[in-house]
Amino acid sequence: MSGLTSQPNLGAIVNSLAGTALDTGISQAGLLRLSNYWEATRELYAPFESNMRYSSSDVYYHEMPGGQYTNLKFQAASLGLGDSWGKVQQAYAAANRALGDIVKVTPSSKVVGDLAQFMVQNDLNEHTLVERASELSLPGSVVEFMQGYIGQPPAGFPEPLRSRPLNPTPTRTITLDC
Repeated sequence: MSGLTSQPNLGAIVNSLAGTALDTGISQAGLLRLSNYWEATRELYAPFESNMRYSSSDVYYHEMPGGQYTNLKFQAASLGLGDSWGKVQQAYAAANRALGDIVKVTPSSKVVGDLAQFMVQNDLNEHTLVERASELSLPGSVVEFMQGYIGQPPAGFPEPLRSRPLNPTPTRTITLDC
């Protein structure tokens, strides 16, 4: 129930100290599970609270910008993925890694979000996404990103994810002599 007008979110503190001499050693994944639990619990108490929203440290895992978070959550619900929001968050992190850990600003954050939802809808993980990229009909924003229409990532485009959708496996042509 931390954050808001109470004490700071423990996950934010743990993540900010990670890798320093003050590293707490507390599991970030464990804190995320607790955060998800309390997020759901807090909804039960919403009628008794002001219109303030809860905070969470899950941003350290999925790296979703705030505006993208609210937009993507609404889009996910519109696509029937509202009950799979946790999977969409995990897929966002996986999509970001697959795309080369890009800087997420508009429109690049949308590219990552589109790919994340696509991955959840098609039951893909990072590995199967890359392996099947030449046969998948990826979202247009992802293909445009890979074509360079949204700019060039600082570390370059991720291979082989970039070349597979842009150079799909040719289909076999059968000629009939009639």
